[in-house]
Amino acid sequence: MGKRHLVTAVALAAAMTTAALPASASAAATPPALSDFVLEPTNGNLQGIVDQLDAELPKLGVQNILEQANRTDAPKGDACTSPALDTMKWPLARKFCFNAGDVATEEWMPQGITTVADAQEDQQWGTKQAILVSWYDKQTAPVKGVRVSFLDTATGDYQHVLLAYPYINSYGNPTYEALTTPQAGDGSAVHAGGIAWYGNYLYLADTRRGIRVFDMRYIFDIKSAANGNVDDSSQLGRQSGTYYSYGYRYVMPQVAGYSNPGGLADFPAEHRCNPSGPQKFSYLALDRSPTPDTLVTGEYCAKQDDPNTYGRVAEWPMDGNTGKPKLDSDGKWRATAAHRLPKPRVQGAVPTVGRWYLSSTGNGDTGPGYLQAAKGIGVLSTDSTEQEVAIGVEDLSFWPGKNELWTVTEHPGKRIIYSTPRP
Repeated sequence: MGKRHLVTAVALAAAMTTAALPASASAAATPPALSDFVLEPTNGNLQGIVDQLDAELPKLGVQNILEQANRTDAPKGDACTSPALDTMKWPLARKFCFNAGDVATEEWMPQGITTVADAQEDQQWGTKQAILVSWYDKQTAPVKGVRVSFLDTATGDYQHVLLAYPYINSYGNPTYEALTTPQAGDGSAVHAGGIAWYGNYLYLADTRRGIRVFDMRYIFDIKSAANGNVDDSSQLGRQSGTYYSYGYRYVMPQVAGYSNPGGLADFPAEHRCNPSGPQKFSYLALDRSPTPDTLVTGEYCAKQDDPNTYGRVAEWPMDGNTGKPKLDSDGKWRATAAHRLPKPRVQGAVPTVGRWYLSSTGNGDTGPGYLQAAKGIGVLSTDSTEQEVAIGVEDLSFWPGKNELWTVTEHPGKRIIYSTPRP
């Protein structure tokens, strides 16, 4: 990884299935080359280092983390609202709020979302149903990287868990640092634009590199550790025999990674995209409707004249028995399908039974986001009108049992987790 250590839903549904955009809007687009969508395992011994941390630090499982979640002061029920919803024209299904501090912070920005319906086919984690949201740290120093909120849908309470990158320090001891790009502990935070929870694993989008993987069975409880310190919020990792965590009680270190064979990819400035070459990993989702299950990756791309630069989505096969990627015989992970997006500025994409749902922005922190359906093979075309939804929508996740599309809004003062009925 780096040099140092590698109206009604019925009425609106009818409106949503009205005339599609003219075919000419995507006539010039051509299917992407599937050969551009290849990842290879990297970070050789991350699991071994995590095993060494496991020998020194106590752990806590997801269900217990939800039961003792410390963010208990978020507005609940009708009190849970947000200015982000002022632009909603598509109906709400459910919603959850962050507390005042997390709504207002300009240090942390929420991006990705996934639910227990991605993790488990029975949509339960023990007795719990959880929603997870990723945040990246925008500040300059110290860069804290990425955190994930674990929210209990039964209570609306949640707990932050800090993600980290493990390595062996100069004294031969296991430790960890913030998730950064490049991974050297002193770059900018990984954007964390998308997450997907599948079995025991959490998959995280790393924009220029690929996908990072974390294991829910290795969430370390620094507060309960005999040599842990959560009072000093200025330090991270093992320092003079003590483990720090920027003040967070829980730390979940990376156990694996899948990267572009050429390393960090380069993309044009101002959020523009390339028409071909390695994909930009802007967001993630999971599709349980095909066999095998697939992890979906996609690109956020600013408006450009060429529709081949609106962005691409790809489908990657997963192993439902292990929760891991299905690799080819040469050990590489190859997408089984890839498609051009029919529009730019897509923040999240999730398919189910052959139909795609796209969340997009383009109106800053005051105008609406959009929800739109699409279909096709190779080149997607919209098959519904845009519906105005909340301001600042991000990643998407589909909850099959409830037939809901979930997202989170990012702008300070206008943050909320919410779902809408699937069109």
